This record gives sequence, C-alpha cells and structure tokens, in this order.
Amino acid sequence: GTPVSVRADHPHLLAALREELDVTSAKDGCSPSGQCGCCTVMIDGKVQISCTYSVEKVAGRSVTTLEGVDADERQRFADAFASCGGLQCGFCIPGIVMRAKAQIDKKGADLQRDDMARHLGAHLCRCTGYVKVLDAIEAVAKGTPVDPHLPGGVGTSGAKYEAAELTLGDRGYVDDIRVPGMLHAALHLTAHVRADVKRIDTSAALAAPGVVAVYTAPDIPGQQYVGIIYKDWPVFIGEGQRTSYAGDVLAIVVADTKQHARAAAALIDVDYDVLRPITDAVAAITDPEVAVYGTKGNVLSVSAYQRGDTDAALASSAHVVHEVFQTQRIEHAFLEPESTLAVPQPDGTLHVYSGGQGVWDDRDQIAAILGVGNDTVTVELVSNGGAFGGKEDMSNQAQTALAAWLLQRPVKCTLSRDESFRMHAKRHPIRMEYEAGCDEQGRLTGLRVRAIGDSGAYESVGMKVLERMAGHASGPYRIANIDVRAVAARTNNPVCGAFRGFGANQAQFAMEGVMDRLAAKVGIDGWTMRKRNVIHPGEV
Repeated sequence: GTPVSVRADHPHLLAALREELDVTSAKDGCSPSGQCGCCTVMIDGKVQISCTYSVEKVAGRSVTTLEGVDADERQRFADAFASCGGLQCGFCIPGIVMRAKAQIDKKGADLQRDDMARHLGAHLCRCTGYVKVLDAIEAVAKGTPVDPHLPGGVGTSGAKYEAAELTLGDRGYVDDIRVPGMLHAALHLTAHVRADVKRIDTSAALAAPGVVAVYTAPDIPGQQYVGIIYKDWPVFIGEGQRTSYAGDVLAIVVADTKQHARAAAALIDVDYDVLRPITDAVAAITDPEVAVYGTKGNVLSVSAYQRGDTDAALASSAHVVHEVFQTQRIEHAFLEPESTLAVPQPDGTLHVYSGGQGVWDDRDQIAAILGVGNDTVTVELVSNGGAFGGKEDMSNQAQTALAAWLLQRPVKCTLSRDESFRMHAKRHPIRMEYEAGCDEQGRLTGLRVRAIGDSGAYESVGMKVLERMAGHASGPYRIANIDVRAVAARTNNPVCGAFRGFGANQAQFAMEGVMDRLAAKVGIDGWTMRKRNVIHPGEV
C-alpha cells in the first residue's frame, strides 16, 4: 500500500525487497532458481516466487509480503503454526504462509486439505514434514480455536520457542541482520578441484564499482588452516599451493553491496596448472599420487577391531552371505544457505554472528586465524534454518571475520545455493563388503566387514564417521565372532562429515540387507530373524 522506488539493476524482486528495502520475511533459499518457495510473496493478490520475478515486471503493481498482511490475520497464522507444531527451523514457513493465505482468501473454510497439499508442492521443507503444516493451515481456514501456550516445564507440551516470530518471518536469521555501516562480501572459489595455483590477479576486482578490499592467503595474520579435529582445511588457497576440492576459497571481495561484491569476485583472474583429480575412494588408497595438498597419503583413518574367530565361525556356518553394499553421497539441503556477519566492537574485540553448529569451535578457529587470543572473539549462534550436521564445520565464518577484522568494519557474507553445495560437508558414500553367517535356526555366528568411505578432501569429522560406521557395523545384534575394518579415504570429491546419525545409517543399510538375505536362506521371515538375534541388556 506504500509506493516505493528501487534501483533498476537488481537481479530479481527478492533482491530489491531484501537488499534495498530491508523487507526480510521473504527468505532466500535458492535464488534465482525458484525451487524452494521460501521467497513467496503476493503480486496484485496472486502468489509469486519473487526470486524469479524481474523488478521491471513488478513496476506499478502491488506487492504484499508478510509484513503487510493484516495484524489479526498474521496473529491467526502465528497462533495456528505454534499450536499445531507446524515448524521447526522456520525458514520455509513465511513462504508457505503466503501461499496458504492466497488459498484461504480464495476458498475460505471450503479449502480442502488435499488441494492445499497440492499447492504446497511449490515449497520445500527439510525439518518438520507437511502434516503439521497442513494442520495449521486447516485451523486458520476453518477458524478452529487453538492454544499457542509455551511448555510449563519438564513433561509438559507446548509451542516451540519463538514459533510466532518464525512463522511470520520476524525472527531473523544471519542474513536478515542489518547493522550500521555493514559491507558485503563474496567468495571466489576454485575453478578446478585439483590444480596448482600459479597466480591470483585481483586487480580487476579491486577496480570494480563499490569494492572496498580484496583479501587472499597472504593477508591472514595467524593460522591458515582450520578444522574441528585436524587443522587441514585452508581458509584460502594461496599462490604456489594446490586446490583439493570444489569448495576451496582463493579470495574474498568486500564491497558496498552484495551485487557489487559478487560481480567483482567473478573478475578475479587465476592461472592454474590443472592436475588429475582423484575421485575413486577405493583406488585412492593405493594411488601413488596424494589427493590433498599438504597431506602425506590418501588414507585419513583406519578403524578396526575383532573378537572371536571369524574365519572358523564363517567356515562352519549353515548359511553365509557375501555381498557389497554401496551408499551414496547425500546433500543436507538445509534451506538456509550459510551466512556470517562479523562486527568489530569499540573495545577492540570482534563479534561474529554465526549460523554454525559449534560456537566454541568457531571462536577458537577464528581467533587462531586472526592471531589473537580467544577472549578477543565472541561468536553468537543465530538459530539456523536447518543444518543436520552440515554446519558443524566452518564455511565462510573465517573469511568474513578476517575481512571485518582487517577493515575494522562490519562485514556480512552469505553463500549462494551453488556455493553452499560446493563448500559444506556431505554424508559419506561408503562401500561396505559384508560376509556374514548363521546357523540352521538363523542365529548369527560370524561377521566380517571391510568398508571404505569417501571422506573427500579434508578431515571434518570423517575419521569419527568411519569409526561410528565400524562400531555400528553389526547393528543391534549379538555376534560372538566379528572382524571389522573401516577406512576413511581422502579424495578430491566434496568433503564428507556429519549428517544425522553419521556412519550408523550406512552400516544399518548393509547389516539389515544381510539380515534379510540370511532370513531367506534359513526360510524364516525377517521379523523372526531379527527377534532371534537382537541384543538384550547385559549382552555384548
């Protein structure tokens, strides 16, 4: 209802809303691909994905975001989503609410649940699933009374903390935070997963409009490498060094706007000597070349243990299965791309707003990079829009903090969806060779496991993931004779690390497959096979 003017050079309506008008209820999860629905708004009363809608096309039209929805209607949505438990991280919900509003405006109490479910096909959600979302929308459409009370203590139920603010897009994530004098940064990632960097020319980027600074490896005052377990992950790859995966960072560009920073980052010219990438985890173990710069070999870790006489047990088993199971690399697909805001303080310290999953790890690593004491850096966790383990490692926190520290000005850096895919750790693909035996009644006798996990370039928590896989290799079953060896291999593939139940999931895929195959050989059903072997308290 209020006429506004914006610059004509925004790449899409979402950018104009967020970057110039500071309207932040519409979230940026995938722009400009229009795949996630987080940026949904209404244009002349019709829902639209704002990251695929041009600024020119919206000229003279009415744009409604959640901030402009009637206060009573906002409250009804907030109460319903809080009461029904229709949100977890909350990042996708404001877009869903806008689409729900459009359908309720059109159909009112006659809105059918199946129709609303069909319209939600335009939205991705990675946390809560759609059942409770539909419960909340149905409550609003039909005017069902709800009670959005907070829990009263241990053992009581109630609404999620800040559920109302999350529903309406009012509780900001890192990229929603605005501070006076804030600059914007963009990263320049490698063009090759394994290449020697001969020269990095930043002159064109420095001369680009709005650019304040460009920083590379020589600008790091402290340590160049970070990591939760091993310090093997470079903040920047410098000249004379070698890239090891697609998410390696060569430079950070700081400018007055996000658009200027991204345009300038693309102007950095790098001269590479491209090398053969090592991408097969099994072959990497015996490859004469080292995949990752600065390491001594392609075996990151070995987790092995044994008990009893597995050879004899398998040889005397009534039934034996021998099979290879292969799981795939999995992307977390959290809806909020990684974002960091670093703000120098008047007392000489640095305050970092992080969407990471470990503020103490972030604090220690950032301080080491800057070459200062830990007390100089404070990291504040800003509740993130999904993570699932993928935000345990630092992504752009180090580079952003460095830029803010050197400039002594606030700097924000938010990854694009493409950059997010390239940078953060994935679930390990693991090749698991299982040989298992049982007696005539289906009681397990012996198990041998040989596993190789593709841990990608850097440690992250890869060693722990393969250790966990080894520990869970036999599933929840008792086996007197067991022999397990799990290797984490370094390759030039994406880094692999934590992801919901890391390592255990892969092992269960293999072990449960073994149980089904043995059950078939014995001639019993899978449930009976499991019941006869499941571990009980006090057993090993």
